Order: sequence, then structure tokens, then C-alpha cells
Amino acid sequence: MNQNKQNFFSRLLQDTGLRTKMIIIFFVLLILPFCLFTFYSTNRIKSIMKEQTFASARKTFDEASISLQTWLEKMNTVADILSYDELLYRMFSTDPDGYSVTQQMGDFYTMSTTFSQLQSLSGVDHIRLYLGDDYYFSNNGLNFFSFEGAKNSDWHKKLSAAPARHWFCPLDFADQRETEQPFFSFMRLLYNATDFTESAAVLRVDVSQEPFEQAINRTAVTENGRMLLITDNQVILSSSDADTDALPGGIAAALFEASENEWVSLTLGGEDNYVFCTSLGSTGWKLATVIPHADINYVSRDLSVEMILVMLVLAGIAYALALFLADFTLRRIWLLADTMQKVQNGDTDAQFPGTSKDEIGQLITHFNHMMLRIRQLMEEKVQYGLAIKNLELKALQAQINPHFLYNTLDTINCLAIQRDVPEISDVVSSLAIFYKISLSKGRERIRIREEITHAQMYLQIQDARFHNQIQTVWDISPDIEDLQIIKIILQPIIENAAIHGIYERPDGTGTISVKGWRQDGDVYITVADDGIGMTADVIAANFSPSSSEIADVPGGYGIRNICDRLRIAYGPEYGLSCESTPGAGTVVTVHIPVCED
Repeated sequence: MNQNKQNFFSRLLQDTGLRTKMIIIFFVLLILPFCLFTFYSTNRIKSIMKEQTFASARKTFDEASISLQTWLEKMNTVADILSYDELLYRMFSTDPDGYSVTQQMGDFYTMSTTFSQLQSLSGVDHIRLYLGDDYYFSNNGLNFFSFEGAKNSDWHKKLSAAPARHWFCPLDFADQRETEQPFFSFMRLLYNATDFTESAAVLRVDVSQEPFEQAINRTAVTENGRMLLITDNQVILSSSDADTDALPGGIAAALFEASENEWVSLTLGGEDNYVFCTSLGSTGWKLATVIPHADINYVSRDLSVEMILVMLVLAGIAYALALFLADFTLRRIWLLADTMQKVQNGDTDAQFPGTSKDEIGQLITHFNHMMLRIRQLMEEKVQYGLAIKNLELKALQAQINPHFLYNTLDTINCLAIQRDVPEISDVVSSLAIFYKISLSKGRERIRIREEITHAQMYLQIQDARFHNQIQTVWDISPDIEDLQIIKIILQPIIENAAIHGIYERPDGTGTISVKGWRQDGDVYITVADDGIGMTADVIAANFSPSSSEIADVPGGYGIRNICDRLRIAYGPEYGLSCESTPGAGTVVTVHIPVCED
């Protein structure tokens, strides 16, 4: 069915008039760029607005975070200063019975002054010390309070249950008087100086809620964006104009689980938002900023509608322009089509008169040049035919030269016999057989028997040259002699064994053993020598198969050339392998499949 539809639309496009096609092309080429431009512009503007909004929100967020961290550090610093004050420890660690009233009141005024100075310097609102009821200053209601009176409060229960919980927010003081609730506090348990297992007092540093509200109630980056200070399940403060209770349920828990120090997308109360949050030190609180997706996207939506309206107006103008240009352009194309029809009917002298420089004019010029080139090619075709015949004659002459060399060697052999010089006759005979097998009437594959003979002739020539310095041992199984092998495989291997193995020994003598057998449907031929051997690097350089292209060894067959020829002829599982021990000798194995006639 799909194929039928494709064929239908293909025929429809092919059979539609060129005028209609041009109108459609003009129309589509205008609409498509505008659509793409609108899509790109909208997304680009959205991206830029998103980046700018994120940058502004991050700047505001960092300012709020720094402000909050500053207040928290002030509270912590004040507590640290007082926790090392000896007078403070003496006031709640000294036994009341041995602590005179005069001494107590003197210490009280001194410490009250210290509290007042620290409050003034740091900006904190209150410094409180909760200690036992047995002291005269235990309930002055300003800086010193009864330890027993605070034990029933929620914050004291939480502090006692988890002594590491030093930070408290207004939510932790819900059970206190309304005037005591809007505070952020840092508390530290103080232990008896004589018994560090007994908590004797609580030091509390308070900062009112107001500076924290000012920190997060900064100018909103977007219309509906908000900044929140949260615990793991509650919102402490919110910069939103709406009441905290009106926020989506579970917003604190969702924000608390969000990744920190990166913008993430999060759905809160059914609305998609971008969220950035960070932890405020060891408080267990997080500061988060929330920006709805809609606040960023509404500008791009308005721009998209505006651009679509502009595009529709321009499309109407383009349609009228397309009609005019189509009629103007097609007039010359129709004339060119008539001229091409004449060429199709055999009129190779047809020319189209035209001098315009637009694309159609260039097409007409190219057509005229093409017709001129066709006529030239037709004339050159006759000359190419004559040249091909000359090349065939030269190729035939090239085939005669190797046979002339073979015949010349036969003549030298006859003269050596007539002059009674058998050494020359033997060498010439070996060389003649060597070249005869090399030529092998143009065949690429020969019998293994012939390949062995070819290698033997090479060794006979080498023995005549180097006075029989190499001893040869042949052990070829008769059942492989009539099998096929690509020619000139063994001779280069034996040549390497002789020249680079044996002749480089100090005495220049040695033995080459050639063994061939059939095993499991494959043929193996080994060439072993007792020469100087090879290192692993030399073996890898010569016997590793080419990774991507066939090795090119100009001027001769190298070992790599043989590896590639065997791989091409028989497949990647066949070829050469080598085992060698420096100073002891080398064994090269030829592995090929059984190939019969």
C-alpha cells in the first residue's frame, strides 16, 4: 500500500506541469524558511531569556544566601566566643552554696555587660543563658533564664534528643509566646566544668526573623518567581506575596530532595518550574529559588504568533510574484526543450540561439558547448580506435621478450655443452627452468611440485655462486605434489633464509630444511634454517598481516608481499607464520588450503 502511494505521488510530481511545480517551489521555499526562522528565533529567544533569567535569579539567590550565611556565622561566632569565656563557665558550674551573693551579682553584671557588647557589635538580638534555679540571677528575664523552666519547651526537647541540633527556626518555637516565636537561634549545650557528662546550661543566640525576611524578599526576577527557606518538610519563610500555607502541598519535601547548586526542572503543584537550591551550612535548612516555566515562555509565545502573521502576509505576496516569474522563465525553457527534441531525432548540428546571462542562459550556453563537445568526441573516437590497435601490437611484442630470454638461455646451454663446460651448462639449465616456471605460460597457480622445483633451481644457482655453502634437506609428502599453489611463494622465503640467515653467520654456512605435508584439509610447508635468527620486532614488521591495505614492495616480492598474496588468494585465516630464536635459526610456515585441479 505504501509503495502504491509513493508511486502515485511520484507520477503526480513527474506529470505536473513545470509552471505548477515552480509556483509550488516558490511558495514552499518561502514558507519553509520562515517556519524554520520562526522556530529558531523562538527557541533562541527562549534560550537567551532562560539564560538571562537564570543569571539574574542566581545573582539574587547568591546575595540572599550570602546574607543568610553572614547572619548564621555571626550567631555561631558569638556562641564560640562565649563558650570559651571562663566567667561564663564559673557562673553555672560553681556550687551555689559556695557562691556568695556578692560574687554572683558581680559576675552577673560583668557577663551582662559582655552580652550587651556582643549584641551591639554582632547585631544579634538576644544572647540568653539557661542555667539552674539556685542562682540569684537565674531569672532576670533579660539574659539569664531558668534551665528548669525551659525543659518543657519543644526546642529544649529537640536539643536534648539530638545535642548536635544547634540551629532552630521560628517553626521550632510554635509553643512559645507569640513575642518569642519569630526568631532564628543557635544553641549550644554547656557542660559542667567538673563533670563533662552533665549538661549544666544552654547558651542561646537569637536573631529576629526580620533580616532573614529581608534577605529572601529581594526584587523578584520574574512575576511569579519566589525564594523559599525550607526544612526537610516545612517552609520556614517565603518571598511570595501569598501566605506560606497557600503554597503547593509537599513543596518543601520536593525542594529538599532536589539536586543542589544546579538548575533542575521540577513539577510543583501541577506546575513546571525551574529550581535552584543550596544548603545553609550545618543548619539542616535549604535556600531555594523557584521560577515557573510559564514566566520564561510567554514572551516567545507572543513573538511566535506575531511572526506567523507576518509570514502569512508575505506568503500572499510571494504567490503573486511566483506566477509572474514562472511564466517569464518557462518561455525559454520550452524553446530549449524543442531544440533538445531535435537532437534526440538525430540532428547533432542543432544550436539554441541565446545570449542571456542568468541560469537559464548558462544552461543554454552549456547545451551549445555540450553539442560541440559531442561532435568533437565523435571525431576523436576514430583516432582512439587506431591508438588501441597500436597498444595491442605493443602488448604482443612485450609477451615475446620473456620467451626470447628463455630461448637465449637454451642457446647458451648448447654452447656450454659443445665447449665442454658443464658448470655453465648446469647453471644455465637451472636458470632456464627457474624462468620457465616463473613464466608458467601466464598462469598464476602452479602445482606444488613445480613450486618446489622452482625453489630448487634457485638454490642450485646460489650453490654455484657461493660454492655449496648451504646444505638442503627436502621432505615433501607425495600426496601434496599435485595440489595447486600460487607461484613464487617458497623462493623468496628460501632467499631470505639464505641471504639474511645463513650467509650472515660468521662461517657463512648452514642448512635449510623444507618440509611439506597435508593435515585436516590444509597444506603446510615449512622452511627452517639454522641462521642468525630474528628479533620479535623484525618478525612483527615482516609477518604481521596488513591492517588496512595490501603491502606494496617495489622491485621484488618481500615477505609482506607474500603474506598479502596468500591472504588475498585464500582468505585471512591462511598465510605465513614465523618462529625464530636469535642466534639459533628461523622456521617459516606456509599455510594454505587444499586446492586441486
